[in-house]
Amino acid sequence: MEKAESDIVKKKSNMKHKVSTQRRRFGEFFTPLPFAKKALEYIERSLGKEWWKSGEYRLWDMATGTGNLEYYLPQDALKYCYLSTYYDGDVEHLEKLFPDSTIFQYDYLNDDVNQVFAQNGKTLKMTHSWKMPETLRNDLNNPKLKWIILINPPFATAQEAGMKGKSKARVADTLVRQRMHSENLGEVSRELFSQFIYRIKNEFEGKQAFLGLFSKLKYLNANNDQRLRDKIFHFSFLNGFVFSSVNFHGTSRSSQFPIGFILWDLLDKKKVEHQKIVLDAFNEQVEKFSIKEMNTVGKEHHLSKWIVRPPATQKFPPFSSAIKLGIDNVDKRDRIAPGFLASLMCAGNDFQQQMKTAFLSGPQVSAGALSVTPENFEQAVVVFAARLLPKITWLNDGDQWMQPNKKLSKTFITDCAVWSLFSGNNHTVAMKNVKYQRKTYQIVNHFFPFSPQDFSGGVIADWDIEQSRRRLRNTFVADWLALQKLSPLAKKILESARQVYAMFYGSLNLLLRTPKFKIETFDAGWWQIRMALQDANSGEEELSEVKMLHNKMREKLLKQLVEYGIVG
Repeated sequence: MEKAESDIVKKKSNMKHKVSTQRRRFGEFFTPLPFAKKALEYIERSLGKEWWKSGEYRLWDMATGTGNLEYYLPQDALKYCYLSTYYDGDVEHLEKLFPDSTIFQYDYLNDDVNQVFAQNGKTLKMTHSWKMPETLRNDLNNPKLKWIILINPPFATAQEAGMKGKSKARVADTLVRQRMHSENLGEVSRELFSQFIYRIKNEFEGKQAFLGLFSKLKYLNANNDQRLRDKIFHFSFLNGFVFSSVNFHGTSRSSQFPIGFILWDLLDKKKVEHQKIVLDAFNEQVEKFSIKEMNTVGKEHHLSKWIVRPPATQKFPPFSSAIKLGIDNVDKRDRIAPGFLASLMCAGNDFQQQMKTAFLSGPQVSAGALSVTPENFEQAVVVFAARLLPKITWLNDGDQWMQPNKKLSKTFITDCAVWSLFSGNNHTVAMKNVKYQRKTYQIVNHFFPFSPQDFSGGVIADWDIEQSRRRLRNTFVADWLALQKLSPLAKKILESARQVYAMFYGSLNLLLRTPKFKIETFDAGWWQIRMALQDANSGEEELSEVKMLHNKMREKLLKQLVEYGIVG
């Protein structure tokens, strides 16, 4: 008997784990109750106190799960609620929790899809093939009723063939996705979230309906969601708030992002880009501490579209990091543009991609990188600095960098350049005799900021490097800086950095393990110099001085980024 009971407990535990694993696979997270309660308050702000008492409203949650969104609804509102859930196991739980509501198992992305779209906004025909309850169909046919769609749809995105994460390869393979494909909606059709929005838009076309939506905010500003905004999401903003993803059970505190609850009017058609969307921001104690204004202009205004990307036609050794070649990559991306100075790694355009930003001395082996040339150098240093200057928080995670809203001052550009040269993400280097595909290349550091003559007079302790100094002409950046009218702070950074270079050259053959960082020529990169000094526990005071001035420049430039509209 004890063994039988133990087996039952084990089976229940295994079933619970299986359901939990399946929910995570579909990107389902239960809405925290305090924020579900707050959402009901925001609905009442727009629709009126005790909106249910008039009997004019019906509420449908198509992804009810365990019913957190409806938990704080009063008893007399529940009889106007339709609660459907994908999982059979949730139905029994919901029937106990909400006995006055209409509860039913329903796959919103597959069930009745053909019938709904066949109606094309017309009255739903009463056929026997519907899985949707007849009472719900009757209410959907009633033109006098108003609707509240309250939903926290799943976040999962199906992976394309050949990508990692094959466990999600078919999660979005639904009837709704097939219809989205027929309208050439592209990548957004892979997201379950977008599929819910697509059916909701069609199912409630022409009805007085309000969408209370819990979700990530990327559908408002992300590149990949542009087609969703252009073709489907034409709803009018009413109100809303944001809170951190850390409030969801099982999410990471180290990688937080904003979750929004936003109430939309589906009947009042407006493009997202034409609306001012300001959301209240709440902390973990559900206390308002700020506001968040969404920048929702189209992707053609993103900073990534601003910089000129010259065609890359010449073969050159590809880099995966400062001194490491990316020769093992299947997609080598081993081409540079004529006049190449460096490669700018700048994948994506949202703040989540901040650390995918670097300068390298060869083509960078990933999507989004581009060749920096004399023609786009000034744009490149602005983009580089703009991507690295902001401090990323959960509240701005997912925000987009925008194109400048007015002409940039020359001082701002030169400040960005000087800040960029001495950033930890400037991985430009100099290397000798780099072999790639049966050819030997000399990697020149075009971002070396000083003239070789600045270090003449026996400063350099290594004879070979002194000889390379004598052979070197001014680099592009050294000549560019010489022509600029630098700000006082930029001058201080350069002079402080010059002291670091002088100490580095004087320490060669004495303290530094130069082979470790492939230092063989005079025009060593800032990355090589810093790494060599730190490896030898040398130059701490000089490096600290540069860092202090560098941080001052960060504070100065951050304010100007806001003034130019590049960041919010």
